[in-house]
Amino acid sequence: MFNVMLKKWVGKGELDYERYLHTDTLLALQSPEGELVSHDELMFQIVHQSQELYLKLASREMVEVVAEMDRDALWAVVARLARVQKIIAGISAEMAILETMTPSEYQVIRRSLGNGSGQESPGYNTLRHAADGLESAMERMLARRGLTLFQVYSAGGPKDLQHVCEQLVTVDESFQGWLYAHYQLVRRTIGIDRTVKALDGLPSQVLQARMTLPLFRALWDVRVELTAGWKREGGYAPGEARTGGGCPMAAINAMNDSAMHAPVAQAQSAGGPAPHLHHAPMAHAQHPTTAHAHEPRVGGGCPMHAQHTPVAHASAAHAQPAPAHVMAAHAQPAPAHVAAHAPHTPVPHAPVAHAQPHAPVAHGPHAPVAHGPHAPVAHAQPHAPVAHGPHAPVAHGPHAPVAHGPHAPVAHAPTPHGPHAHSHAAHASAYAHAQELRRLP
Repeated sequence: MFNVMLKKWVGKGELDYERYLHTDTLLALQSPEGELVSHDELMFQIVHQSQELYLKLASREMVEVVAEMDRDALWAVVARLARVQKIIAGISAEMAILETMTPSEYQVIRRSLGNGSGQESPGYNTLRHAADGLESAMERMLARRGLTLFQVYSAGGPKDLQHVCEQLVTVDESFQGWLYAHYQLVRRTIGIDRTVKALDGLPSQVLQARMTLPLFRALWDVRVELTAGWKREGGYAPGEARTGGGCPMAAINAMNDSAMHAPVAQAQSAGGPAPHLHHAPMAHAQHPTTAHAHEPRVGGGCPMHAQHTPVAHASAAHAQPAPAHVMAAHAQPAPAHVAAHAPHTPVPHAPVAHAQPHAPVAHGPHAPVAHGPHAPVAHAQPHAPVAHGPHAPVAHGPHAPVAHGPHAPVAHAPTPHGPHAHSHAAHASAYAHAQELRRLP
C-alpha cells in the first residue's frame, strides 16, 4: 500500500516501524485467506494470539513484582500490580469479540482444532506459574515483618501491607473474571453440561470449578477467618439513635476547621474587627477606584466573588482615605445587608490629594443621599478631629436601586454634585477607622 503522506510503500517489511515490530512475521502468523475454513476463523486466531501475547506480558510483570517485593519496594509493587490488573482486564474484555461468533460458525472452525484446549495455553500456564512465585514472595514479606495475614487484616494492622495484599486480590479477581468470560463464551457456543465434551475429552462442566480457582488462595481464606471471629455485639439496631463515636475523619476535619477559624474568633471576642485571612488590603498609588456599597457592577465577575464579598469590599474601601462623602458613609460599620449585595460596577474617581495636616473639606454641591438605618457605633477611644485638605470633585453616575434580603430596598437618588451635610466628627471618625484597618495584619 502506498502512503500518500509519507510517499512510501508500506507492508513490504522495509520501514523502521515494520522492522521494529516484525510485522512481516506477525501478520503472517494467521492462516492465509485461501486456507480459512470460515469467515470467523481469522478473528478466532487473532483474538487467541493476542491473548497469548498479553499473558506473556502479565507473567513478565509478575516476575518483576517478585523481585521488588523481596527488596520491600512496596510503592513499585503496587504500581506494577496495577498494570497486571489492567492487562488481565483487557484480555477479559477481548472475549466479547469472540461472542459475536454464532454457534454454527464455531462448529465449523472446531473441526480443524484437533484436540486443542485452553489448558494447553502457554500463556495461561506461565501466568499461573508466575503467580505461585508471587505468592511465595508475599509469604517472605510477611515473615520479615513477623506477621500473619490475619494480623495484617485485623484492626490496627499495617496499612502498607494491607494495600499490597488488596492489590494482589484485585489481580486475582480480574484473573477469575477472565476465566468467567471464557466460561460464558463456551456456554454460548457449545453449552455447559456433563454430556458436552471439550476437545481434550473433559466435560465442559469442569469449567465451573476452574473459573473460581484463585491465584492466591490464602488471601481469600483470611476473609473466612476474619468472619469466623466476628461478633454481632457492639453495633446499633436499625433506627436506634447513635451516640458517641463517629467517623474518625469527621473529628480530624473539625479540628482543622477550629484551627482555621481560631484567629477570627479571638479577634471578635476581643472586640476588634476580624482579620482578613485570605485578602491583603488593596493599595492604590494614584487613582483609586472606590467601589461604593450600593453601586451595581455590570457583567461577569469572579465565581468565588459571592464567598468573599465582605472581604473584597472592606479591602477596597479601606485601602486609603476615601473622599469625604464616602468617609461619612463608612463612619459606622455597614449593616448586614450591605454584605449581601450583588456585584457592583466600579465608579471612577478623580485623584484624591491629601495634604498634611488636612484643611477643612470643601465640597461641591451634592444631592442628599438617603441611607437605611445604621446601628450606632461605639468607639473604644475618642477620635481626634482630623482636618482634610481639599478633595477633587468626584463624578458619580446614577445609582441603580439595590434589592436587599430581609431589609427594605434602599432608595438612592442620582448624585450630581450637591451639598453634602455631614458632620466634621463623622469625617474624623471614619478617617481614624480607616487608619486602624490599614494597620491590621
